[in-house]
Amino acid sequence: MVASATSKGQQVGEIPELDALAHDQPMLASVAALIDGNGVSLGDVREARQLQTTGPIDGKNYFVTFSPLNFNNWIVATVIPADDFLASIQRNVVIVLIALAGLTLVVAGIAILSANRLFAAPLLRIAGQLKHIEDFRLDRVVRLPSPLRELDDLSGILVQMSRGLASFRKYMPTELVRTLVSQGVEASPGGHQQTLTVMFTDVAGFTGISEELGDEVVPVLAEYLEAVSIAVLQYGGTIDKFIGDGVMAFWGAPVPDERHAIDACGAAVECQRLLALQRAAAEHCGGTQLRMRIGINTGRMLVGNIGSNERLSYTVIGDPVNVASRLEPLGKVYGVDIIIGEETRCAAGNAIVVRRLDRVAVYGRVGGLAIYELLGLAEGAETATPEWVRTYESGLAAYEDRRWSEAIRLFEATAAIRNGVDRPSEILIERCRSCLTDPPHKDWLPISVLESMA
Repeated sequence: MVASATSKGQQVGEIPELDALAHDQPMLASVAALIDGNGVSLGDVREARQLQTTGPIDGKNYFVTFSPLNFNNWIVATVIPADDFLASIQRNVVIVLIALAGLTLVVAGIAILSANRLFAAPLLRIAGQLKHIEDFRLDRVVRLPSPLRELDDLSGILVQMSRGLASFRKYMPTELVRTLVSQGVEASPGGHQQTLTVMFTDVAGFTGISEELGDEVVPVLAEYLEAVSIAVLQYGGTIDKFIGDGVMAFWGAPVPDERHAIDACGAAVECQRLLALQRAAAEHCGGTQLRMRIGINTGRMLVGNIGSNERLSYTVIGDPVNVASRLEPLGKVYGVDIIIGEETRCAAGNAIVVRRLDRVAVYGRVGGLAIYELLGLAEGAETATPEWVRTYESGLAAYEDRRWSEAIRLFEATAAIRNGVDRPSEILIERCRSCLTDPPHKDWLPISVLESMA
């Protein structure tokens, strides 16, 4: 829009005055505001002059140019809204900012995905491998290839570490180590008293077998120890150690187990079942048939890390442990596979099927110790006691009550029910006959003093 005026002021005539036009023309109002507000003096304009102002009506910005004409001192005022210049620039700036923001987000997303793929994800997988090592599950550690040489080398080192530890794993009870680590048990000497159940196993006649087989006895022994280990772990036991051809295990620590006596008996029965399968296979292929004896006892014993600061063994010690180790060889005397102590019988209750074998002398126990043959696990609360067991125990009661003739009859009946073979019955028949021949004193107690229990 263009307006004109003279240096003497606006002339009244055909051309309206600027102030009249400015009332409804925002751009002219901005020119009038410059002139009236002394922002510019028309008489002083000798050359083109550019100004920026804010319209008093609409508050918009305007660019105003005053240009003198060589005609009757006229001055031409040119008014251009600032938006006409800046709108496209602002629009372009907004577009550029949006484009930059979008590009930044895309680059950031690509960077995050690349970092996750190259660093975060591989590190998480490597942390998982370290967790396997911490839990001593070394068979789960695998090589994790990575395009980054440092991570690839780290994964390779972890695999080498697991292989090295796996070699030592053969020399220690792996499940015990896992349990101790998971429970945060510190590897330092110490222990506490706790009621547990302990089991000892031994191969019958192993000395003769080893002499006969020589070096070939190693795989036979390994097969036997593997069967015992499987049974113990199946019933939640802790393998303490291998003692030559024997195994020592216990229940109730480090993982608490209220059924420790029952689980120990279950493991013993499973051991005999697995060994029976091995005997059947050995008989079929002409291999070596093994038999083993088991002793189990329950009582309060010391459990923990026993040893020195240099070498420790998580084990149990105490009188109940010694008794269990002496019950195992009694199987040879009585001709039975599994013998359990009186405390184990009480703790297991109706969950097992047993017969009371005898009462034997034990150091520190005046009344002796009742020992039982473990026959199996009860299939239910209503599991009936076999007839031959009732007959034998009736004979044992008669023997203890000095009714030796009746006892002999009952023991003979027991042997007859068992096809004429029952070593415990034979032992007690011999004792009864000895008592009939040479009656004992009045203070006689039906307690057997056995060499293995000394």
